Amino acid sequence: MSDAKRDVRATDRASLPRVVRALNSYGRTIRRIRPGHGQLNADALVSKAQESAKLDDFGPDGWQEGFEILVESINEEGNLSQLGRMIMGGLLDSTLQMRLRVVDWANQHPEVTREQVTAPIVVSGLPRTGTTLLSNLLDLDPQNRSLLGWESGEVAPPPTLSSHREDPRIAESVKGSGQLSKLAPSVQAMHPMAATLPTECVTLLGGEFKSIHFETQGTFDSYGAWFETCDMVPAYEFHRLCLQVLQSTIPTHRWSLKTPGHIWHLGAVYAVYPDARVVWTHRDPLKVVGSVASLNCTLHATNTDKVDFARVGRTWRDKCLHGIKAGTEFRDRRGSDDTVFDLQYAELMDDPVGSVERIYRHFGMELDDLGRRKMQAWMEENPQDRFGRHRYTLDQFGLDADELREQFASYVERYQVPSEGE
Repeated sequence: MSDAKRDVRATDRASLPRVVRALNSYGRTIRRIRPGHGQLNADALVSKAQESAKLDDFGPDGWQEGFEILVESINEEGNLSQLGRMIMGGLLDSTLQMRLRVVDWANQHPEVTREQVTAPIVVSGLPRTGTTLLSNLLDLDPQNRSLLGWESGEVAPPPTLSSHREDPRIAESVKGSGQLSKLAPSVQAMHPMAATLPTECVTLLGGEFKSIHFETQGTFDSYGAWFETCDMVPAYEFHRLCLQVLQSTIPTHRWSLKTPGHIWHLGAVYAVYPDARVVWTHRDPLKVVGSVASLNCTLHATNTDKVDFARVGRTWRDKCLHGIKAGTEFRDRRGSDDTVFDLQYAELMDDPVGSVERIYRHFGMELDDLGRRKMQAWMEENPQDRFGRHRYTLDQFGLDADELREQFASYVERYQVPSEGE
């Protein structure tokens, strides 16, 4: 890459390779003749996953509801291209197989359920509020363990201490990330990812088919509406089982986890992790909504024939409003406590390591000199625009700044969120 900074903008359609454009064109032609061509079949997906994994026990019932609603929503509302149908079919297949392998490992090694997941640090907040930076810093503390990109979908068999950074499955994860980079090269500037870096734990929640990450692949309204009100406790119980499996072979003092979607369901988080230490990051919602709309339009462009920018903008604006409402109402019901630490994005950007120290002090923890020096070194090596700048405007997504200010006014006032200007 040249020294000049790249500007990354959401586009109406990803610059897909010629072979992919030909595949999608073929799919459109076939669907004009056979409208149901390429639709996903829930029963067939389950059978295929069982055959591939050579396992048949999915564990406790309950996961089927979300799975079936998601499949129907993909088929009826997703407007997926031929490639998109293949990608979503692959995602559902890998999620089913992950669940099968986790359940089988726990059945074969019942002692894993006695593993204690104690006082995890749970980083959350709206998307695009610095959660990735904060989780990368927390991972540098030797007392913390993060969920790595490669192991988020390959929980079982769990890696050993000697194979954690050299497991053959890492190469497969790198290959998958490389394919995404070819299809949507601007994603790295928006949301840097790597197989051996911390990642969101949405994939673990996805094992119960209750996770917001499915909606980053397309606009699935029925599934999204169901997800907002579903019982998330079983999803967090499966989430905990995954952590128990992973730490059964690598002793773990404390997990450092992150996913913006946690604020949607804080009640379930505390039901399963009553001693959780939640960090809620806050940022000017005008920046958040525009950025998250841009990221999702770019991801959707890989899977759909045409992206409706205004629809995506409205959808993620409403999701952000719902997340704030759900998280705040839970905190009000819970009453005053010190298990949630509010961190402003501006403070994190201005003093990243100092922000970590403030978090630690709040929760009665201590950041030692080694962890502090590693974090400082990491910041020097990883400037914010290392992979290019992320550029977007609100009007690309049919959004109006004054309307957004009014819609998010109570959030800004409640959490004293500073404006970043336009």
